[in-house]
Amino acid sequence: MTDPLSRASSFSYRCKACSRCCRDKKIQLNPYELARLALAAELPVVELIERFTVDGVHLRQQPDGTCVLLGPEGCTVHRHRPLVCRLYPLGRIVNPTGERFVRVTPHPRSEGLFGEDGRVSDYLAQQGAPPFMAAADAYYALYLRLAVLPPDGLSALGRMDLLDLETTVDADCRRRGETPPETLEERAEHHVAILAARCGLLLANVSVRGTPGSPLTVPAPGFSDPRA
Repeated sequence: MTDPLSRASSFSYRCKACSRCCRDKKIQLNPYELARLALAAELPVVELIERFTVDGVHLRQQPDGTCVLLGPEGCTVHRHRPLVCRLYPLGRIVNPTGERFVRVTPHPRSEGLFGEDGRVSDYLAQQGAPPFMAAADAYYALYLRLAVLPPDGLSALGRMDLLDLETTVDADCRRRGETPPETLEERAEHHVAILAARCGLLLANVSVRGTPGSPLTVPAPGFSDPRA
């Protein structure tokens, strides 16, 4: 890794689809990413978790280290790929005071082309990263609060409540007699709100940085609809 970058930093990268970056990586997933992958695979989230993840937290790897979702012609879920895959060869580091980006050391035989004829913000837009970053920020802000709760403070949350946003949101809306949100992004916002409410958290007190100088409050705004 090299010196940190901001969204305004000069950066460009042209992927050559060599798929060498799709090996020997530990790809962590949040509930929004699980839902996107389930949409791509046309599976319920619970089945996707069982078939393609390790405990719903990381994508599985084949015995040779290859991503379980890599096919003969490349990524089989490319349109719905997780944030870390979209950002590569950048990494994004977020804390309560802001964000920074770092260049990740590529595979030694990568065919991708690095350049300086753009900005980090351009690359993020080209990769469809903004809704994934908004979701990551929202769940990160929530998890920071959940992490400091006493054990009995988490007793209202089951494992699949945390992981399966679609089922959790649908059940909550049925209980309330409400129509479920239409887009997956709205459902993610609703999911964060449900989890926080069950643990007695005040969402207005939870914030991270969504864009430089702009605090992002949970539930996170700014999602776009991937089904459009």
